[in-house]
Amino acid sequence: MLALTLANLKMMLRNRNTTFWALFFPLLLVVVFGLFEFDGFGSASLAVVDEAKTPQSQLLIQNLSGLEFLQLQNDGGGEAEARAALGKGDLDYLMLIPAGFGDAQAPDTGLTSAGVKLLVNANNIKQNQLVEAALGHLVAESLPPESLSKERAGSTPPSVSTESVAVTQVRYFDAVLLGLVGLGIMSNSIISIAVKISTYRNQSILKRMLVTPLAIWKYFAAEIVSYLILAVIQAAIILAVGVFAFGAHVPGNWLWLLVLVILGSIIFLNIGFILSAWANTPSAASGMGNAIALPMMFFAGTFFSTASLPWLLPYLAEALPLTPMISAMRAVGIDSASLWQVWPQLAVLTGWVVVTGLAAIKFFRFS
Repeated sequence: MLALTLANLKMMLRNRNTTFWALFFPLLLVVVFGLFEFDGFGSASLAVVDEAKTPQSQLLIQNLSGLEFLQLQNDGGGEAEARAALGKGDLDYLMLIPAGFGDAQAPDTGLTSAGVKLLVNANNIKQNQLVEAALGHLVAESLPPESLSKERAGSTPPSVSTESVAVTQVRYFDAVLLGLVGLGIMSNSIISIAVKISTYRNQSILKRMLVTPLAIWKYFAAEIVSYLILAVIQAAIILAVGVFAFGAHVPGNWLWLLVLVILGSIIFLNIGFILSAWANTPSAASGMGNAIALPMMFFAGTFFSTASLPWLLPYLAEALPLTPMISAMRAVGIDSASLWQVWPQLAVLTGWVVVTGLAAIKFFRFS
């Protein structure tokens, strides 16, 4: 069996199609997503806690809602809840308007924008400068002239005091890198095994194996083990390129990631065996494999969150085998979760292993 496994690995390395799907295609996507900046400034969310409740504070909030690049959110449960949302990364900015804002009769500390505080995500340095400047002007415009001291009258608008909040923020490339690992495993496992088995059936190689002294289970075990070894190597290379060449942050346990890779690879190998039973030619097997892999690539959250899908698609996406695999890999790799913390995804993957394994045994044919 060891000799068969080594022979299969040599054959796969000599097969350019296998090498392309296993390494170069996902690595090409890693390079593309690594070179382009997808974390640039788009729209940002801002919550406002208004303790003043004055006409000037209401005018300020109205002016803030007119900024196209800011999405104004309800303060909800108040300052404490808004601060917690900012710390978790669910909110980009928090503005605190103190009592007495815009009131000329209030103590001097509450007259101007010096009392307004803007809490910012410390990771968005360039974006923070733009937002701080825009909000500083709006705050100054919302104050009546009599509330400004003579020293500041006619000068540039006073700035808003800022407070940086450390936020553990996941880069888009970090998340998509693990999605590309799942994509590479899925594509190689489904398409390669389907084409290979279909080719062997057309050439009557499988049928002739039945009359040789070789136990047929040893052949299939060697095939599966060789593909699992290739999947582990493939995942390690993709992760290494993403981390060391493009600075991806994957602090989780890589050994646990490889466990998920092996589990997912078994599922996709089973799907490949099932497709090979229905494909009459290698080209048909390749087409059927792509028909399964390409939709799963986009609907399983490889590049974008499935939550943005319309109608029932987010729920249907959860039923795809690639979805729990990528979800578990991101939890383990980015959030440093342990395997037992992703037991729901493991349970779904185990179910897929059983279902696809039984289907592969039932539908597989030698001729």
